[in-house]
Amino acid sequence: MLVVPLTACTPGEDGEGSSGPRGDRAGSGGGERAAQVRTTVVRGARVGRLSPKQHRQVATRVASVVDGWWDAAFVDADYPRRRYQGSFPGFTRAASAQAWRQRDLMTSARLGDRIDDLVPLRRRVAVDVLATGGRARAVTARTRMDYRTTGEVEKRIRVQGRLLLTFDQGWKVFGFDVTQGPWQTKQQAKQQTKQQAKRKKGGR
Repeated sequence: MLVVPLTACTPGEDGEGSSGPRGDRAGSGGGERAAQVRTTVVRGARVGRLSPKQHRQVATRVASVVDGWWDAAFVDADYPRRRYQGSFPGFTRAASAQAWRQRDLMTSARLGDRIDDLVPLRRRVAVDVLATGGRARAVTARTRMDYRTTGEVEKRIRVQGRLLLTFDQGWKVFGFDVTQGPWQTKQQAKQQTKQQAKRKKGGR
């Protein structure tokens, strides 16, 4: 698995359990595929004084930012694809520039020109909030999207990680720590762990 870390700082706006799936999203071509899979939005940890209703509102707005990135960078496009400008709506200028430099991990660029289609399978966003004075000040979105590809490359891929958001005329991503790699079932992951353990024992 490959990791893209971006160190950043801190945040601002207002807002447990699940907030439920989001509705269909608009778009052309790939947007129709995006609409087939709803994003599950979960209210994660809440630190400080913030009502469940406010937390739910923040989670919904933050999930919309995450959806915007996923759709622009992966789903809402015609494949084969070679152009990735505009893949980071909802990112600050600095975070967008960093994500662009890491576009092999933050978009489908590694596979885009070798596939005929990219279909999202699952989308999940859990939103942790730090609040003071009844307002959300810092937000971490824990994200996961699974997708499959068809064409020359047929794979199941998982994109997951954390997005750090600040409020500046809307929630904006200012930092991220994201991985992208082959998606494994729990059974496959267990088998891989066992194989790695055997290799370590054999090397002693």
